[in-house]
Amino acid sequence: MTAAELARRLANDPVFQRGAARREAELQERIQPLRVAEQPIVRDLRAAGYDVSSVWDLGNRAVPRQAALPILLGHLQRGGYPDPVMESLGQTMAVREAHFAWPRLRTLYLQALGPREQVGLAAALAASATRDEFEALVALLGEESGGESRILFLRPIKRVGGQRGIEVIESLRDDPVFGKEATALLNSRSGSEHPLS
Repeated sequence: MTAAELARRLANDPVFQRGAARREAELQERIQPLRVAEQPIVRDLRAAGYDVSSVWDLGNRAVPRQAALPILLGHLQRGGYPDPVMESLGQTMAVREAHFAWPRLRTLYLQALGPREQVGLAAALAASATRDEFEALVALLGEESGGESRILFLRPIKRVGGQRGIEVIESLRDDPVFGKEATALLNSRSGSEHPLS
């Protein structure tokens, strides 16, 4: 059976169609409160010229984000959004141009209330780090309250730390939290980068 034949069969299967409709309705029920919660952010982004209906839209499009970064940072600092919305704010700031906000992002990361918020902020810190943040990145590895989100700091430690960064990564090879990613990064020295970049 070809993929096209399977698609036609499923399109005519009432049991499959009822299940698909139920799954879609459940998804919309979970998403709707998040869409409502992020409306102040969406309004500010639209006022700045971004045609978005969600914060995720900005991150999913290949458009320049520089003008949006201060808006996103302002909403991150205000907080009070559901954890998935806070994550989307951080993830959308995960670009090199967010370096101007690195100290503030670090503070927000250390104060993060939810695990998804931590992941979003860790992604922003990782993407915008330069050599100047090397020691701060290494220090963040010791912040146990960051949980597994701290794994995201290994790649920039290697990227900005030179030989010292490689030494830090090597020292984590047997660590229960960092070991798997550290090993993958060390193995990528001669090959392509690990997919978590």
